[in-house]
Amino acid sequence: MARELSGPSAGGSDTPEFDTISITRYDPGRGQVELTRGFPHEGSLWNPDVHPVPISGRNWGAITYFLIWVSMAFIVPSWTLASIGLIYGLTPLQSILTVFAGNAIVLVPMLIQSHGGARYGIAEPQLTRTRWGTYGAIFPSWVRAVIGAGWWGIESYIITEAATAIYAISTGKASSIAYTVAHFSDYPFVLAKDFPSIFWATFAAVIGAQILAFYLSPIVKSQPALRWLARVGGPIVMAAFFTLWVYFMSAANWSVNLSALASTGHFTWLGLLVFLNANIAFWATMALTMPDYTRFARSQRSHAYGQAAMPFLMLVVAALSVMTTSAAYKLYGEAIWDPVVLASLHMARPLAYFVLLSIILATFLVNAFANAVGPAYDIANTFPKYMSWFKGSLALIAIGIGIGAWSYYGNAYSYIQNWLLTYGGLLGSIEGVIIFDYAIIRRFKFDLADVFRSDGMFRYWHGINPAAVITFVVVALLIYAPLPYHALLFDGSWLLSFTVSGLIYLPLMKYWVIPKYQPQLSGGLLKGYLSPTTTVIFSRSANSMA
Repeated sequence: MARELSGPSAGGSDTPEFDTISITRYDPGRGQVELTRGFPHEGSLWNPDVHPVPISGRNWGAITYFLIWVSMAFIVPSWTLASIGLIYGLTPLQSILTVFAGNAIVLVPMLIQSHGGARYGIAEPQLTRTRWGTYGAIFPSWVRAVIGAGWWGIESYIITEAATAIYAISTGKASSIAYTVAHFSDYPFVLAKDFPSIFWATFAAVIGAQILAFYLSPIVKSQPALRWLARVGGPIVMAAFFTLWVYFMSAANWSVNLSALASTGHFTWLGLLVFLNANIAFWATMALTMPDYTRFARSQRSHAYGQAAMPFLMLVVAALSVMTTSAAYKLYGEAIWDPVVLASLHMARPLAYFVLLSIILATFLVNAFANAVGPAYDIANTFPKYMSWFKGSLALIAIGIGIGAWSYYGNAYSYIQNWLLTYGGLLGSIEGVIIFDYAIIRRFKFDLADVFRSDGMFRYWHGINPAAVITFVVVALLIYAPLPYHALLFDGSWLLSFTVSGLIYLPLMKYWVIPKYQPQLSGGLLKGYLSPTTTVIFSRSANSMA
């Protein structure tokens, strides 16, 4: 069957009639669904960029997803993450293990969300319509977009930091960095403080380079430039971080005392909870975003096998970071957690260049994959008739500059409390609605065509699912309102909001929203809810659809 995206041209009807079963193609061998025509008459819900990727165009394998996570895990914020545990009273080993635990927890909703992208070939904003409504999905998508824009700003700042460090080394001005480090504890701000004009001019150039990369990665061609960068950059970045580790560990004769990195705080179980939730929140944006990439997956196994390595990659980075910092403390009497500063001050020039250039590449990649692709989808999804994915990425950059989230990054408490935990509570609630709906209510099956129909089953109440809105508002009040035990509720932000969201959302859907707004669904919470159309689609073979 030929794939037709333009829709019927005869008759001049603005709302052509069609049979959703006839335009929906299910391949049981791959477990994937596609649509054989577009919805140009639905200007507020459809454009070619958001149309499901045809099954024949889904060609990303496990290696691609693994290398994406290599390029995202081996970054400066991951390297410094374990150090924050010490501030909350954890030992270095406890910090490393907590990093692993937090990332293992967030992997579960990430894989469930990824399943939807791989099965239906759609990005997160369109997938979210099934849970929040065709128009209600705009709200959680914008929450994610703003958070992604904030991370984009932080990562762009780090790219600039590494580039400015190369300038300082090349011009023999590294001594200025050493002096500032000795008198200024917030390492991420050292380069901006020492070389302000060079730093901010470089920041502008970094933005321009990212715009070029986005322009060269059109959605309709499965983003070839970004895919190529991930395949090339992942191994280089991993080699650079191991180079950093080997260099300082060998200088310390491979003997370090981790306990020398003494905790600066007093251990409490609440502190452990804070650090655990911060680690979950660290990749909580990707727990939403992954359909933007898994829509190109060759199969469910492809993305699942590639992503399963993520917690172990974060574990490796945390271990390398702690050991390298311990070696630096033994050698120089300073626990320098920032790898940019450490390489600039204490590595031989050729190796320092290699490490810093690799950090630039790694941060550039994570900024594209984690902070730009998904949020740009979110922004474009608001105005699909007028805005392509690339235009959405330009809007994202403007928002990121306006937020200036890099100002949180220099101080550990501000980074945890004002950034990670604050947005973690919001994302936990959004992800709770999304995961409980897809896994429990839908049982991973729904009518794909209705995602792009203003009169379909995901219209709910005027395009908004009231159960999702009520759940989000109640959980937000629970997390952020000045209630008794507010500190405990806030410090458990993601875990609490995710769990409570399910407890609120499921009964609202069962006893109110489904009977009132989706009466065509039949079933229950134990077996899921399916429409007659969905049942027919998933019972048909690929051959019968040819």
